[in-house]
Amino acid sequence: MNPTVKAFAQLIKFRLTASVAATSVFGYILGCKLNADGDWKSLFDWVTFSGVLIGGMLVVFASNGLNQIIEKENDGKMTRTAQRPIVEERISLSQAITFCWITGILGILILSFTTPFVAVFLSGLSLAIYVFVYTPMKQTTNMSVMIGAIPGALPPLIGYTAVVGRIDEPGMMLFLVQFFWQFPHFWSIAWLLHDDYQKAGYWLLPSSGGRDKKSGYQILTYTVLLIIISMTPIYYGMAGPKSLILILPMSIWLLMKSVALFRSLEIPDARKLLYATLVYTPLVFLGYIIF
Repeated sequence: MNPTVKAFAQLIKFRLTASVAATSVFGYILGCKLNADGDWKSLFDWVTFSGVLIGGMLVVFASNGLNQIIEKENDGKMTRTAQRPIVEERISLSQAITFCWITGILGILILSFTTPFVAVFLSGLSLAIYVFVYTPMKQTTNMSVMIGAIPGALPPLIGYTAVVGRIDEPGMMLFLVQFFWQFPHFWSIAWLLHDDYQKAGYWLLPSSGGRDKKSGYQILTYTVLLIIISMTPIYYGMAGPKSLILILPMSIWLLMKSVALFRSLEIPDARKLLYATLVYTPLVFLGYIIF
């Protein structure tokens, strides 16, 4: 791969962006499914879908790039981030800033021409919270994880509102599933990288004791909340009971991994929980769509 292309791919965190885009796609398809009179494809519009996908990805590109611009000094202190392109000066700050302005504005413009206002507003809100609230909060309080979970949970709602043009109960349920998923997900990452995060002054685990029982208990509690929230679309008729074929075994597996971490407090169990979270929401959303 061309070194410049590779550097910008690292700046935008392409794999992370792809996963975010996937949740907006799930939200869009679910919006079609839940609001169509018959076949969900009757509401599917390629222009709107492309706008959600491409415009949303460009906004995430800008968010990820601005995050690295702001955190340049701290990234240089951590082993995990010391080789990021801005830290190593493979991309200059001026280049990164210009790139983020272009992608951010272009993404908002594409969304403006292809989706309802509410989807555009939520996309802009996501960028603003992630860059200007969550990023600076990381060094001051572990509550930053809760704030960061808001923009992280907006993509499925953005995809959903692109269909219906409003925020309603089904859309908020999708938001809440993604919102509560982020706690076991990001806390398991924080468990693995706690020592590295400390080098930059980041405290992302929920307990002031770090990798202790209190943190383990918090992770277990939010895992249980996630599982309960994941079942509510079935209760409200957003998904059929057959979706439990996917959701129930995934929930049991996730719970087992969270319990194992609570009992052992060991890094290998945090890694296993992380892997479980990576699989959980795609299959849960797939269950909502299929059944």
